[in-house]
Amino acid sequence: FKDSDKINESYAEAVDVMSGIGIIDGMTDGTFTPAGNFTRAQAAKIIAYMQLGVDAAQSLKATTNLFKDVSAGNWAAPYISYCAQMGIIAGYGNGNFGPTDALTGYQFAKMLLCAVGYGTKGEYNGANWAINVAKDALNKGVFDNVLSASTNSVITREQATQMAFNTLTGIDKVTYSSLV
Repeated sequence: FKDSDKINESYAEAVDVMSGIGIIDGMTDGTFTPAGNFTRAQAAKIIAYMQLGVDAAQSLKATTNLFKDVSAGNWAAPYISYCAQMGIIAGYGNGNFGPTDALTGYQFAKMLLCAVGYGTKGEYNGANWAINVAKDALNKGVFDNVLSASTNSVITREQATQMAFNTLTGIDKVTYSSLV
């Protein structure tokens, strides 16, 4: 990236690995913008790439509008649709998703945890969702090396990359048995 010298040394490995395997990319101008805000649409794309792999994620199509503010022609619509259909993300409850809205540490941690199978019993919904997400994310390692992101404040692109890296490399996917 043109601005790789601006990436915090603590997050450099995560940025290198995640961009090297094609899960995270930079901006159209060739920069990474490490201190820039991380959006809800970017989160959906990263999660789709993490779950499906680059080739399969790139072949996703969106033919309908699941949210009022995300047209089927939006660059992120296939990723948002995939994540919504998998139960990883949801909108605001008013029919909107807010694709360009900045994401908080707890919101992204919730998405990442749901992507690997947590939160299926409704523990990430309701008044205590952030407390439950924070507890699980801290215990599972989502916030390793990026404790500063373990808040309800907006996270940066480099913090989000570290969280995604931690999830991809350190958290086992939950599997459920029909026998239980």
